[in-house]
Amino acid sequence: MIDQMHWRSCVLAIASVGTNLAVVYGMIAPTVGNRPVADFEFPGHLSLNSTQAMAVKSRQVSRKTDNQEQEIIKAHQKYQYIQDNQKISLDISYLVGTRGDVNTYLQQYTDIEPKTIQAKKVKHIEGVGYHALFTTSDRQAQSKNKRAYLSSCISPRSPSNVTQEQFSQFRYQNDLQLQVGLDWLQGKASIRDRRCLWVLLSTPIMQSDPKTAYQVLENAWQDLYRWWLPNFPALTN
Repeated sequence: MIDQMHWRSCVLAIASVGTNLAVVYGMIAPTVGNRPVADFEFPGHLSLNSTQAMAVKSRQVSRKTDNQEQEIIKAHQKYQYIQDNQKISLDISYLVGTRGDVNTYLQQYTDIEPKTIQAKKVKHIEGVGYHALFTTSDRQAQSKNKRAYLSSCISPRSPSNVTQEQFSQFRYQNDLQLQVGLDWLQGKASIRDRRCLWVLLSTPIMQSDPKTAYQVLENAWQDLYRWWLPNFPALTN
C-alpha cells in the first residue's frame, strides 16, 4: 500500500512538473502554446439584466502590431439599447493576438481626439476589474452632442483591464496554472491566451456634469461583463 501511494505521488509530481514546465515555456516563447482561434459571430441581440441590446452593424479588420505579430479584430458589432431611460451605444470588438491596451485601441480604431483619450480616468470595480471613463472635448461637442464614454478589455479567464501592464499581469496570474496546462494538452486552451473583447460604451451627456452619464455607463458595463465572461467566444470549433 505504501509503495502504491508512493508511486502515485511520483506520477502526479512528474505530471505536475511537466505541465508547469510547458506552461512556463509557453509564457516565455512568443508563439508556442497558441492555438488557431476559431471564427466568431456576435449575436443579433444581448439579453442583459434589465434590457436587450440590439445589433445594428458589424465589420472585420486586421492590422500588424509594431513587433510584427498579428493583431486581428476577428469580429465587431455595434449595438443600441436603452438603460435607465438613457440611450446607450455599444461597440464591441473581438481581438486576438493582442496586448490588451485600451489606449492603443482608441487611437487606432476610433476618431476620438488623442488629448481626450489621454485625459481618461481609470477606475476599478470589485469583482469586475478596471475600466476607463472620459468625455468628448468641448471642441468636438460643437459638431455633435457631447458624450460620455466607458472602455475596457474583457479576457476569458481574468478581471477586465485597461492597460497593457494590467493585461500582462492578469495573464501571468491566470495562465500560469496547472488546469490551463492540462486543457492545453487536450487542445481546449492556449497557454498564452491573448484574446480580448474590447468594449466601448457611450451615451449623451444630458447635463453639464457627466457623473450621471458615467453611472449609467458603469451600470451597463457591469451587466455586460457578467454576461460576456461565461459567454466568451470559444477558442476552437
